Amino acid sequence: MSLSAALAALIWSHFHPHISRVPENLARQWHTWLLENFNAGHRRHGVLAWGAGVLLPALGCAFLAGLLREALAVLGWAFEVLVLYFCLGFRETSFHAASVFRALLEGDVARARSALQDWRPGTPPSSDGGGISRLAVEETLKVSLATLLGVLFWYFLLGVAGAVAYRLAYLCRDLWHGEGEFDSFALRACHILDWLPVRAAAFSFAIVGNFQDALESWRGQAHAWGDQNQGILLAAGAGALGVQLGGNIAVPGGELLRPTLGTEEPARPDSIEGAMALVWRATMLWLAVVGLLWLGSL
Repeated sequence: MSLSAALAALIWSHFHPHISRVPENLARQWHTWLLENFNAGHRRHGVLAWGAGVLLPALGCAFLAGLLREALAVLGWAFEVLVLYFCLGFRETSFHAASVFRALLEGDVARARSALQDWRPGTPPSSDGGGISRLAVEETLKVSLATLLGVLFWYFLLGVAGAVAYRLAYLCRDLWHGEGEFDSFALRACHILDWLPVRAAAFSFAIVGNFQDALESWRGQAHAWGDQNQGILLAAGAGALGVQLGGNIAVPGGELLRPTLGTEEPARPDSIEGAMALVWRATMLWLAVVGLLWLGSL
């Protein structure tokens, strides 16, 4: 694990978000092949496929990083920067969220809804600006875990193998979703891998946001959300921002009923920018803490 490698990857991804999709496309092709050739309808086959699709590449990256580091330290460092660069993806999220934000500011609800659907297919097609603002904030917080905070957490804990395993675990979950018993282990693995990062992220949101509201929302509301990890992340994020997330969403033909998270203050378009700023402040907090631990070890 290298703090300088994490900083370099973050700076690189900020100014040049994913100049190439080749690593992700190769991983998707590999996971698709595993799905087509291992899926015999049983959980054990999903476990084997998950090991081949997640653990083997992660261990391979760690082994290669070690070899390069032994040959020349700067080569190992550069390889870690490269791997982290392709694991991180929150900068792209900020572009999509900004598109929704601009459309809402201009009062174009239809364009905002379309931008949100293009960014995160499967989100409820809210028919009002308030609902779209809430959904965009929720997606921003959820994606921040998968493409930034979760990656950094496991990188700081287990090195490059942790970052790669985390990102590939999410890819397996998304590509294998709906495959019955075969995808059950991939879903469970993501839940386990998220357990610690979610709580670290939620506490970080409280520190860099509204501390009291974040903790009260976490303790009192997170359990009502269907997914425990998501509930904690969204409840703490909503409290830290001082807005209401969840709640009923007006959709064509009726309402989608959901638990309420956060405060009573309705989410507005500028709450989307607030969510992105909250995530980046939490990231800076993590980097500062790791930096202090590194200085303390010298």
